[in-house]
Amino acid sequence: MNALGAVFTGAVCWALGTLLFHRLRVRLKHFEHELLAGVTGAALLSLIGFVLCSVRMARTPVFLIVGAVALGGGIWVTRTGPRKDSLPALPPFWKWLFTIGFVLYALLYLSNSLAPEHSPDGSTYHLGLVARYFREHGFVLLTTNFYANLSQGMEMLFLFAFAFGRHPAAATVHCLFLFTLPFLMLSYGRRIRHPRAGVTAAMLVYLSPLAGIDGVSAYNDVALATVAFAMFYVLEIWREDCDDRLLIPVGLLAGFCFAIKYTGFVAPLYAVTVLLFLGGWFRALTAGAAASLMAVPWLLKNWIWLGNPVSPFLNRLFPNPWIHISFEDGYRTYLRSYGLTSFAPLFRIVTVTGELGGQLGPVFLLAPLALLALRFKHGRYCLLAALFFLIPYPQNIGARFLIPALPFVAFGIALGFEFSRALQAALVVAALVLAWPRVIDKYRAPAGGWQIAGMPWQVALHLRDPEEWLMNHSSDYALAQTINKTVPSNRRIWSTIAVAEAYTRPDVLVYYYSAECETIHHTLLTPLQPGLQPLRTLRFTFPQRKADRLRFVQKTNSPEIWSIAEAKFYSGENEVAVAQAKSKPFPWDAGLAFDKNPVTRWRSWEPMRAGMYVEAKFSNPEELDRAELQYSRDQGEIDVVLEGVPAKLERLELPPVADLRRLATKSVKGRGIDYLLMGGEHPAAKDMRKDPDAWGLRVAAERRLDRIYQIQ
Repeated sequence: MNALGAVFTGAVCWALGTLLFHRLRVRLKHFEHELLAGVTGAALLSLIGFVLCSVRMARTPVFLIVGAVALGGGIWVTRTGPRKDSLPALPPFWKWLFTIGFVLYALLYLSNSLAPEHSPDGSTYHLGLVARYFREHGFVLLTTNFYANLSQGMEMLFLFAFAFGRHPAAATVHCLFLFTLPFLMLSYGRRIRHPRAGVTAAMLVYLSPLAGIDGVSAYNDVALATVAFAMFYVLEIWREDCDDRLLIPVGLLAGFCFAIKYTGFVAPLYAVTVLLFLGGWFRALTAGAAASLMAVPWLLKNWIWLGNPVSPFLNRLFPNPWIHISFEDGYRTYLRSYGLTSFAPLFRIVTVTGELGGQLGPVFLLAPLALLALRFKHGRYCLLAALFFLIPYPQNIGARFLIPALPFVAFGIALGFEFSRALQAALVVAALVLAWPRVIDKYRAPAGGWQIAGMPWQVALHLRDPEEWLMNHSSDYALAQTINKTVPSNRRIWSTIAVAEAYTRPDVLVYYYSAECETIHHTLLTPLQPGLQPLRTLRFTFPQRKADRLRFVQKTNSPEIWSIAEAKFYSGENEVAVAQAKSKPFPWDAGLAFDKNPVTRWRSWEPMRAGMYVEAKFSNPEELDRAELQYSRDQGEIDVVLEGVPAKLERLELPPVADLRRLATKSVKGRGIDYLLMGGEHPAAKDMRKDPDAWGLRVAAERRLDRIYQIQ
């Protein structure tokens, strides 16, 4: 059923694309029609999946009916449609070279895609979300996982396949895109009458080690590259034939790129730019409208549920309680460097050694020679597209974020060597050798990451128990099963490590996935780190005055985050209760500054700047003569005033607070968290292991250095 689920999904994609092309009366060559119909139909099926998830009708019988109707229509149209012309023939030698390379690695790729899915991101959030949607029959509001806010065009296809073949079927759908891409590139090479360059470029991409492992996993980078190249291909046909009916598929494919991944925004940008220069405003608007049909639903989903259409980014422009600005800033900074102190070795890392998530392959060391393709018209088109698809790369320098540009760079290299058949053939042979797993081990760095290990045909064909295989090959899966056995499915567990949520039933909150998760993290660290505890006080004393509200205003600009553990107001010796709290920024946590809980605090969650404030409002005007602000040492010396109140200011140091560990876990439990998964490397893990009773915890399960605790 694993393979059948993927094949059925692929067939439905082809049928939907065929029906669209028939309705538009698009004229394409034989074979390229089937390829482009399949990719365009994938965009349509993804959109159908979005609609079904939105109305909570994502059920296997519904998917079956949609697929059967689409297949019936596609087959009928194919049988009754006109004959199509063929592309120019491929020279025999190059036909055999392509066929041998494709089939050899197809066996390697297919065996891995059909094996149980255990890739890092595939088993955590890509299929974790898919499994959640399948259980819930559609979208659910998930404010504790920022990955649920990203566009999920591929996840809609995964969901369709998942309904019939579960996790391996979803991964194999991505593998179908990996198989489609080289044929698309070959067809394009034949269309532009550079068949040798088509074979060479197709094999360079298909045999890229990183494209291979990404393509056999439930990821989306290879799919984005395939859809991007399909859009480019159709746009080039339009450039040649001036058939405006092609603008609809161009737009759908461009919008699908964004629906697959935010970084795919460059596809509509590229399409609209080319059409503006070559076809004018009306044609650009036509393609843009079709692209919007694919992209806008994801923006609307986030806008309606989260108040930020592009969550988890641009949170300054769209303030919301779900994602902290400090997280966005830190996340962006990390992705721009991955901790590299110098970018000098970056080219070697992404092509050969692989420390940034795998290697594109040593043959792509020749990428600068792609400039030789500038002497060809189509080479210039490919390199222009490559430049567009490289635009997002500086924002995330992980190697797989280069995959969408890879087909265009590969065509540049192949066309650059068009003067020599022998050199083109040598490139293909070199790629064939260098992509084999045991050969990769010879040149990758010890930490050179993610790659295919072998051919697990026994488990792929269910000749070996998949559960046993997963337990032996994936520690993440084993931990997921421990969670399932320990935590009831209707309870929530907070975790210091990412979990294979594709295989877990309880709701898992990973420590950095959302604002709530980060707040819990700080709560649990506070008992162990004096720098987070409220050991300093600003005391404002002033002549007695009647007020219905008072506001603390920050006067300092600093890269640190401002926080207030507790704000108190007095009339003589009597503390005055606060009726309502207000703050700017992050007003949603303002109440934490008045909850009389030393392990919680309001934080600005962005760098300190003058004008920030926290305000207390009283039920009735109160006679006040003193206010105190308790804060922690991790923000340095702060400069705060009581707005509009001349006051004497005293800075006081407080004695260490009592043991806060049990209060911290009690506060976490108050947020609906019943269990904690503490990885062995977490700062609080050692203390919890030493004395769980002091934290009010019971050891529920243990696996290696990781422990699951139940909060008492």
